[in-house]
Amino acid sequence: MIVEQFLKTISTILDFLYLEVISPVFLLIAQGLDLLIIQPLQLLQIPAALQVMVIAMLTGALSMGIRQLLKVEEKERVFKESFTRKKEAQDDLRLISDWKSRETYAKTIDDDIDQDFNSYLAERFARHGMVYLLPIFLSLFWLENAIEPSGILFYLPENSYGIQGIYQQFVFLLTYCIFLVCYFRLRRKKRASVKISQVHNVR
Repeated sequence: MIVEQFLKTISTILDFLYLEVISPVFLLIAQGLDLLIIQPLQLLQIPAALQVMVIAMLTGALSMGIRQLLKVEEKERVFKESFTRKKEAQDDLRLISDWKSRETYAKTIDDDIDQDFNSYLAERFARHGMVYLLPIFLSLFWLENAIEPSGILFYLPENSYGIQGIYQQFVFLLTYCIFLVCYFRLRRKKRASVKISQVHNVR
């Protein structure tokens, strides 16, 4: 009875938060995005497919902004340096002559490495969820009725596969992935050119 009452209370609180807080906030944000992005694109008479592509590229830029805000690369670098140091310390154990002490230290370092690696995987999953999955899901949720309520950008002739057309989700995800690939390639080339220029300056 107590458990049932507790679950009902939790359900009531969650319903209130969703209906009175989360839903109105998301509705307000969606209206603001419609005003700032969708309406200008529609006034320019840009096709729906290109509108989806623009939003996908903006979402990609948002993901990269969140990535920099969370300092993903710095945290990756710190973990790799720490992992390398501990592996080197593990290799140095062979210098210990007493095998019992060597095994004790080795087990301690192994446990420490395993714990750090498990924490790293959990944190990396959470960071990648915030950087990539969250912007994608929120953008697709917003796009569901923002541009094309049916979700179909291009209708295809009748076919044996039962595919009605090209959906905006497909165009969005394809453009998003292409944007990220181009972004990382351009950044890699830029960093390589900077390193080359630094080498030439040193010489």
